Amino acid sequence: MTQNVIQQRVELARKGAYPKVIGRMASGWLVVADTQPVAGYCILLADPAVPSVNDLQGQQRLDYLQDVVRVGDALLEVTGAARINYETWCNQAPSLHTHIVPRYATEPQAQRLLPLCVAYDIAQARPFDLAEDAAFMQKMRNVLGIGPVEENAMSGGLTLYGIKNCDTVRKARNWLEEHDVAYVFHDFKLAGVTAQQLEAWAAQVGWEKLLNKAGTTFRKLPDGDKADLTEKRAIALMAVHPTLIKRPVLETQQGLQVGFKPELYAAALGKS
Repeated sequence: MTQNVIQQRVELARKGAYPKVIGRMASGWLVVADTQPVAGYCILLADPAVPSVNDLQGQQRLDYLQDVVRVGDALLEVTGAARINYETWCNQAPSLHTHIVPRYATEPQAQRLLPLCVAYDIAQARPFDLAEDAAFMQKMRNVLGIGPVEENAMSGGLTLYGIKNCDTVRKARNWLEEHDVAYVFHDFKLAGVTAQQLEAWAAQVGWEKLLNKAGTTFRKLPDGDKADLTEKRAIALMAVHPTLIKRPVLETQQGLQVGFKPELYAAALGKS
């Protein structure tokens, strides 16, 4: 079956072959739009591809809608926009994607009050240019704690998962940088962790090592959620509440390190 343009771009993003990718979010791929009638115009492409938001169920639906708004929050911070417009059509390309558009107080009055596609000739606007848009893309990555697939290859396969403001995560990041270890940082409070990934981690180290029972999030759970935990239930809880995951988690080609101890990092990475 022939793929539509959204499906094609999702496939390219998965391969690290789509240059407009800002990064991977819990529900899909954040990309820079083909043209920039207003600065910072982005699109979120759902992955896996579905026809509409109504075809998503449960946590996947919540993840997508939350990601859309998270991108809007990041755009407000990065661009200084006055507001964000959100448009989900999927008419010409019937795979779920949402246009996330900064709108500025500096736009001419006649255009500022109209939808983007009415106010501007989108096809004739400045096209995406990697050199010109790179700084914006990096700012968005920094705010959202995300990155494109190819960054993982450049990092030698190392990804550090955690929460940006956690002291232990900061110590781990400082250690990696002091020892010139390239890595990708994934803020799982912002970008989430999938149940499939948690299952893979649990297969390596056991779910008990991943679940942070000493933290505030676990203590605030209803008693029914904390009682008689099984691997399946623990993984479901961590997928919904990523702050339950013990942090940081360092994913390497050789295996997984949970928590931070300098001597264990040194042994795992061959650093003295």
